[in-house]
Amino acid sequence: MEAENANTMILLKSANGDTFEVSLKIGKKILIVKAFVEDESFVPTTAIPLQNVNSSELALVIEYLNFHHGEVKPSENEAQEFDSNFLKNLSNKQLMDLLHAVDYLNVEDLLEFLLQTVANLIENKSVHFVRNLFGIVSDFTPEEEERLFQETAWAHEDVDLDV
Repeated sequence: MEAENANTMILLKSANGDTFEVSLKIGKKILIVKAFVEDESFVPTTAIPLQNVNSSELALVIEYLNFHHGEVKPSENEAQEFDSNFLKNLSNKQLMDLLHAVDYLNVEDLLEFLLQTVANLIENKSVHFVRNLFGIVSDFTPEEEERLFQETAWAHEDVDLDV
């Protein structure tokens, strides 16, 4: 790759064809991109195709990385405030789409944050809620489900209402 410097910019191309310009420093936080840019034949003016990531998810990934790994390091309070607001306006489907994109891109700190968010979301929730969140179709008959529920009633104590 050409000589790297603090101002080197690279291009990322989403699955729906939108192109995003990011600093090389931010790009290397995305491990799938890091593999591209560390290849000797890579040219920074060539857009890196990210065929499994839509623009909406890629924009969120870049926003997160720019905040947490940009030129100005945020204070711990600023980082906590950003994180608490970062996912507020996302639906459960959008959250899951973002999680899949981040897993594909292999952005370690964002993946950890999203996994903890999902864990908090499903904590003390019913089986029905978790199935709906993850799009899991039950292969039990209603009778089998009722029998299993009766056999494991202790596991369903103090479960939050499906909200």
